[in-house]
Amino acid sequence: MSLLRNLLGNFMPHFEARRTTATLAAINAEVVHDLNGDASALIYINGTGTLNATYAVDGSADGVNFFPLLCYPYATASVGGTLPQAAQPLVTEVVNAATVQRALCASVAGLQKVRVRLTAYASGSCAVTINSDDCQSINPYANDTKTATLMVSATAAVSTAVTATLPAVGGLRHYIDRIDVVRSATAALTAAATPVVVTTTNINGAPQLTFGQDTGGVGVDKMQSLDFGASGMAATAANTATTIVCAAYTGVIWRINVAYRLGL
Repeated sequence: MSLLRNLLGNFMPHFEARRTTATLAAINAEVVHDLNGDASALIYINGTGTLNATYAVDGSADGVNFFPLLCYPYATASVGGTLPQAAQPLVTEVVNAATVQRALCASVAGLQKVRVRLTAYASGSCAVTINSDDCQSINPYANDTKTATLMVSATAAVSTAVTATLPAVGGLRHYIDRIDVVRSATAALTAAATPVVVTTTNINGAPQLTFGQDTGGVGVDKMQSLDFGASGMAATAANTATTIVCAAYTGVIWRINVAYRLGL
C-alpha cells in the first residue's frame, strides 16, 4: 500500500500489486507468494525443456496450513500438452510436453498465501510467476460466473439397463445443472401398476425419477428431468463418481443426458 495525492492534494491510499517468481525443477519444489488484501492472483507457469511433472496450486488462510485452491485456466496464454478447458476449474495438472505454458486465474480474497508445488517430477523445469492485486480477475469464471462445461450422455440397446457415470476428478466435486432421462418405446408397452424408478448416487437426498408403466406405443418418447437452476446441485462427495441408473425396461431404449461442471 502506498499513498498518492488526488487532484485536490488529498492523500489517497493506492494498492500495490505483488509479484513472486521462482524456478522449480525437483519434486516438492515450490514457490510461495504472500498476500495481504489481494482479491485475485494470476499464476504463470513457463516450462523449459520437456516438462514432465505434476503441479498443484494451494492457498492458506493462516500462512501455515494449505488446501487446494480452485484455478481457472486463461486459454489464450496456455500452450503445450493437453490444454485445460478455460471454464473448467483445476487444482492440479499432470503435464508432459516439450513446450508447456499455463496461465491460471484464482480468487484469493481472505488468504495469506498462495503456493505452487511440484507434487511429482521427472524432467525439465518451469519458471513460475505469481502476480496478485485488488483488481478483478481477467478470467470471468474466477468471479462467480459459472456455467456447465461438461456433458455425459449414455444409452443402451432395447430392454437393457444403462448407467450414466460422471467420472471422479481428484480434489473436485460435480455441480449438476440438469439431468434429462428419455424413455423411447420400441414396441407397444404393457401397462403395470409398479412404476420404473431411475435412481442416482452421490447426490444429496438421492433424488429419483419415476416413469409409470403405461401402454406407450411404438416410437413414443417420454422425458423426465431434474433442473437444479443456475447454481446447480453439488455432489455429496468430492473425488467420487456420480451416477444415474436406469433399470432394464422391456421394449424401451433409455437415453440419459447430464450437464455439469466441477468445483470444490
